Amino acid sequence: MKYLLLATAVLGLIYVVFIDSKKTPNNDGRPEVIYQREVDKVQAIEGFLQETVDQQREEMDKIQ
Repeated sequence: MKYLLLATAVLGLIYVVFIDSKKTPNNDGRPEVIYQREVDKVQAIEGFLQETVDQQREEMDKIQ
């Protein structure tokens, strides 16, 4: 019984150190990270669209 308990503890330690540590640095599954990534995408798209509108407005002013 002692050896079974010791083996379980060693396997649990190996799991925590090697398998679970691989999941920790990649926190992309957290809702905050996903939300912030989507907000950044929307802001980048908004900036691109604003630049495009400004360029078209300048072209229209040059034509007139």
